[in-house]
Amino acid sequence: MIRLFLDNRTGVLFLLPFIVGVYALASILGLQVSPTLRADGLFFHGVNIGSVASYIIQSLLILLNAVLLNAVFNSHEFLDKNTYIISLIYVVLTPMFIPLNSFDGSLLAHLVIILTMSVLFQLKQNSDGKMVVFNAGLLSSLGIIFLPYLLPVIPFILMMIVVIRPFIWRELFLCLAGISVPLIYYFSYLFFTNQLGFSWLLPNWNMHNYQQALNNYPVVGLFAALLFISLFSLGARLLKSSLRLKKQIQMLGLLFAFFILLGSVDFFFSGSLVYLSLAIIPLTYFLTYAFLSKRSGILASIFFYITLLYSFVKFFISFTE
Repeated sequence: MIRLFLDNRTGVLFLLPFIVGVYALASILGLQVSPTLRADGLFFHGVNIGSVASYIIQSLLILLNAVLLNAVFNSHEFLDKNTYIISLIYVVLTPMFIPLNSFDGSLLAHLVIILTMSVLFQLKQNSDGKMVVFNAGLLSSLGIIFLPYLLPVIPFILMMIVVIRPFIWRELFLCLAGISVPLIYYFSYLFFTNQLGFSWLLPNWNMHNYQQALNNYPVVGLFAALLFISLFSLGARLLKSSLRLKKQIQMLGLLFAFFILLGSVDFFFSGSLVYLSLAIIPLTYFLTYAFLSKRSGILASIFFYITLLYSFVKFFISFTE
């Protein structure tokens, strides 16, 4: 399967709905997972719209995010040829982190982060970037609305801009202006409809109950294994990459470091994988290089197939009972 998606065959994308459909069916037939409340916070609250609608919307969002993430990879020349392995990696990993039976802001946050990446990669060294950085700020602000603990991502977005082009104060202020626009409109709406209130759920500063989170521990372990394999092969890849690609990888590295830190802290206190799921986005790019590496390709494939197997088995087993 990996080899099939690594090749330049657009038709393999038609396999994605089938894969996501199998995950949805397994979720329906398997153990019922309690909806997470980690997507509730300062701005956005999860919506209870019924199980059938939740499965449909979550599945469609996974497909949309997978195809869009793959399109960003191919359009910005992370490889010298098109590949569709990114969409497969995303489709396999995401259902392990985010339940399909409830709709919240998690996958919407994934969507706007992917769009933000796409916009930032449009920045050029010597071209005018005012509109680009404003749009990037606008999109990242929507992500903060969907997942409120994403607020600290703002300095990382600014650093990503500085990595790809010279430091220009005006552009950084434009990015901050773009970030403020959706928040101003949202708060204004809440104010005029008498709904302005704060319900930021600060974490309990104690480690989560590990017995209740045992089902998530294998997921974190497999994620960590794929991460280390990816980083091992990424260093070798950077040695023979173009300057433009190195800067794009550095931008992804900044975003990845933030997602890992945020997701790890949230998992430690809550036992939830919602925020750690954001790290899947840059990991799909890094893992692609591992599959293409002569040194780590076989090892990466073995752990990916183990992850693929467990992603289905997870719906039918529980370590907490």
